[in-house]
Amino acid sequence: MTSLKSTSRVVLAGLLAAATLNTYAATQGELGATSTGVLNISVGIGDSVRISNLQDISGTFDGTNDIVGSSAACVYRNGTGNYNLSATGSGTGGAFELTDGTNTVPFSVSFNDGNGAQALTTGVQLTGLSGADIMSPSCANTGDNGTIEVTITAADLSAVPGATYSGALTLLVAPE
Repeated sequence: MTSLKSTSRVVLAGLLAAATLNTYAATQGELGATSTGVLNISVGIGDSVRISNLQDISGTFDGTNDIVGSSAACVYRNGTGNYNLSATGSGTGGAFELTDGTNTVPFSVSFNDGNGAQALTTGVQLTGLSGADIMSPSCANTGDNGTIEVTITAADLSAVPGATYSGALTLLVAPE
């Protein structure tokens, strides 16, 4: 008659053997005329994104019309799924502003991933963006797949003295 203790040992040994079937470990060769050893190789690849192909935006105020400028964007993601994008300006607290060193002019920003333009608020993520190239970091497969648009209103431009106003827009993309 088999004791409970020896049955438990057999069950435990079986469970341990089953648990190790899915683990990887090198197998050492045996001494003989030939010997075969096996080693396993694994590589982890983190989910990453890239934004590129951006172009600077500039314009000259004609005294009447808003200045609207745009830049194409290439968004690459080495995985599948959506991505998010946020933007900050070079103004105080990340504001979307241009300055001549003394005066400031606000601007607004939108991003279009091919599914319609969405307004950006400084530091706030746009989520659920799609259409990133998943094969080429330079968007060789899709071409540019996003557009950034900047608008500076005529009213805001008319309210400041003549000068050259400049600033920067920082875009941050991340996988979702």
